[in-house]
Amino acid sequence: MIFEFWLKIFGVAFGMGVVSGIVMAFQFGTNWSVLSRMSGPIQGPLLMYETFTAFMLEATFFGVLIFGRSRVPRWFYLFSTAMVALGTTFSAFWIMVNNSWMQVPFGYVLENGAFVPDDWTRSFLIRWSGYDFRTCCLLPT
Repeated sequence: MIFEFWLKIFGVAFGMGVVSGIVMAFQFGTNWSVLSRMSGPIQGPLLMYETFTAFMLEATFFGVLIFGRSRVPRWFYLFSTAMVALGTTFSAFWIMVNNSWMQVPFGYVLENGAFVPDDWTRSFLIRWSGYDFRTCCLLPT
């Protein structure tokens, strides 16, 4: 009974995240077009990683969580729960890496007016990324 309650809360939060993510994509192109043009070679791949590694994993198995409790074996339902948790963690990681890079940019060179990565390791494995991720994502859990 408690699980169903929190699943509904998570479903609403997930839906709000999808809607705000769609709006954010449009804002990058319209409101922050100069930022997008200059930092696209770095932010583009980071947001793509978030979309394909995290959101797709999360969304696929979230459908199983909502609609599949009586339709799939119990082990697969538990597996789906773990995959949603993993996808949510990946999503938070890539968003925090992107935000950390915007706050403290590392691992780039300026070529033709654009930030081009010259060392991906420095771009997303800097001290700030780990600190933000641990503080914002792992401590509350």
